[in-house]
Amino acid sequence: MRLRNYPAFLLLSALTVFGQGTQGTISGSVTDQDGAAVANAQVEVKNEAGAQFQAKTSASGGYTLSQLPVGTYRIAIASPGLQPFSKDKIAVQPGQTVRLDARLADFPSLGSVGEDRTFYAEIFESHKTPTGPAPRTPGGQPDFSGVWHPLRDVDPGKPQPLPWAEELSKQRLANNLKDLPSSFCLPSGILAAPALLPFRIMQNSTLLAILYEGELPRQIYLDGRKHPEESLSPFVGHSVGKWDGDTLVVDTVGFNDKTWLDALGHPHTDKMHVIERFRRKDLGHLEVEFTIDDPGAYKTPWIIKKATELADPSDEVGQYVCTENNRDVPHLVGK
Repeated sequence: MRLRNYPAFLLLSALTVFGQGTQGTISGSVTDQDGAAVANAQVEVKNEAGAQFQAKTSASGGYTLSQLPVGTYRIAIASPGLQPFSKDKIAVQPGQTVRLDARLADFPSLGSVGEDRTFYAEIFESHKTPTGPAPRTPGGQPDFSGVWHPLRDVDPGKPQPLPWAEELSKQRLANNLKDLPSSFCLPSGILAAPALLPFRIMQNSTLLAILYEGELPRQIYLDGRKHPEESLSPFVGHSVGKWDGDTLVVDTVGFNDKTWLDALGHPHTDKMHVIERFRRKDLGHLEVEFTIDDPGAYKTPWIIKKATELADPSDEVGQYVCTENNRDVPHLVGK
């Protein structure tokens, strides 16, 4: 038996050594400008061949991306409420670990109430939720009605942008996200709108409506209608939904190209087609999966998975007014 197993052992050892000789690691820690750990920051690296790898920072701010093919990488790190970090030309050598620590600075708000990192940290922490089965409509479908905490990423996916889209994302990061649409009182779009503030879902047999603080409302038609030739709401598109068992599948088209898809500044075109899958697995939890199909900006469809919890019944969606006298934007510091 030993003689029979010996060649297999040699083969396994050779494969292990070979793997170590073609792979490396990038690891480090992410802190804010005061040196405090930044948990749940999104870390993304991409090599010259276009391969992408992602991780989230731990509670202590650490991250590790292992088994990376040898090559040269670009890293981007983002966390809500803090300026993004990016660095090019990171060389990953065989069997070696590259140490890369990042310090994320505050935005020029200088920690104003409602804009500081504490505000964002509280948004994305887990919430206590009620228990029990998901409520149902008189027709038997899951009822998504209620006030929900902001959606958070469960799996941000791996976008494969075309060269122009990748370059634009790099420019936006290098410019400290200075041109973020919401800085100019423009709508954030259907991916970003539910990501920062609570939102309310109202549902009946023919319509599901979503209300946001400071954003355009959405209407998802459940009455079997088709998309019109021209959308009357290009910032959020035209949405129609149908049931697939207990999953509501929402098809949205008719966008403009003025919104951003995430905090890394990923763009889209006016040909973007979004499919959402809403699931309420129980009373307190909501899952939404986004599939972004935009051949003008991405090589393949981009799938993003998000989730959230039901807010307290006493919570409300408040009024949020983007001031018409915002004099700060022209003075924001880019690069």
